[in-house]
Amino acid sequence: MDKKRKYQFQISTQHIDFQKKVSLSSLFHLVLKAAGKDADHNGFGLLKLQSEDYTWVLSRFVMDMERFPLENETITIETWIQDVAAMFTTRNFRIANEEDRLIGYASSSWAVIDMKTRESILLDTLPSLNGFILAETTPIGVPTRIANVKGDIANRFEVKYSHIDVNRHASSPFYIQWIADCFSLDFYLKHKLKRFEINFLKEITFGDAGVVYQKLKAENDYFFQLVTLEKGIACRARMLFEDEETRRFDPGN
Repeated sequence: MDKKRKYQFQISTQHIDFQKKVSLSSLFHLVLKAAGKDADHNGFGLLKLQSEDYTWVLSRFVMDMERFPLENETITIETWIQDVAAMFTTRNFRIANEEDRLIGYASSSWAVIDMKTRESILLDTLPSLNGFILAETTPIGVPTRIANVKGDIANRFEVKYSHIDVNRHASSPFYIQWIADCFSLDFYLKHKLKRFEINFLKEITFGDAGVVYQKLKAENDYFFQLVTLEKGIACRARMLFEDEETRRFDPGN
């Protein structure tokens, strides 16, 4: 039984930002796509769970990147289940380029909820999970709790039709877009993202509106809190940057 599998993805035009690098939300989506493919292969994918009125929900996520791939690059995302506890399971990822050179790691924490009650269930409901555990960690550790963030409003959002996924809540990449949009293009030209962390705390659904608070806690170390007008805190996140060598961006290159 294979407990680790690799999935290949090509970085296409739809995945890149203005610097022709894969955007944070797109890379996050590809990592989750690898997770979904692997869960399907193992027999506990989203459609299988939904046929029993359950669904997967992402609780926490962390990713640490040496660099972000460019347009037309092919990347390989290797994934495996590190552990299964009573309510959460940890799934890890290794991200490599076409030559299988390591360019990043990610780790995620997942729960299963009852689609009718929207409450978490015990993971012993899915005993098949235990057969795929590979107790192998990554150098970046597992995603951890992010403390309350007090800062200034840096962005606003409202959930529309195009934000809603099959679970009838805002798809997680949109949370990341709302956070990433807190910075200017000039900022991204001068900085490169090293580490991203996010805690999902509450579902955001159609019609919800709110703000993104931003706080600089140390040099290049930003924390965020998404707060809806009616439901309160929906998620917290962190983006740790490194200074990028100053350069002029030429969209023709």
